[in-house]
Amino acid sequence: MKQVFVLISLLVIALASKAQTLAPNDSLQIQSMIQDWNKAWEVKDYKLASKWYSKDARFTNAFGDKRNGQKEVEALLKEVFALPFVMSGKSETAEHRYQVLSNNNVIVHTAVVRKGQQMPDGSVLSDRQTTHLRVLQRDTNGWKIKAHLISDARDKQSSKH
Repeated sequence: MKQVFVLISLLVIALASKAQTLAPNDSLQIQSMIQDWNKAWEVKDYKLASKWYSKDARFTNAFGDKRNGQKEVEALLKEVFALPFVMSGKSETAEHRYQVLSNNNVIVHTAVVRKGQQMPDGSVLSDRQTTHLRVLQRDTNGWKIKAHLISDARDKQSSKH
């Protein structure tokens, strides 16, 4: 009996320690989702930025604006993309990694540096270090964003703007 227990324990440990990986097609679709977001900010296309959100997605931007569902995310981004001072900057992805939870659930961590963004008065913000945390879920139509939280980490000196 002790040998069976040890054997089962080793099997459980082996299965638990096996890293989850994405299939190549899944990885390509998820990369496309992130690239669409980045491209949308470059060309000011709120429809492209919001197209991957699920109907029940939860979204919170770096300024605490919260929206529920793809339609509300699209409406918010339409407002944001119409603000010239917000759209004045350029974003660069600094880091991008996946955390595969299961075959149908992935967390995507993306570190972004936003350079040259302005305030309403025209002053330029110091570089913003933002992190995007997206929870993706696969359904019958492919991958969708179920949750997206954007955080903005600034030091005390740059928080004056």
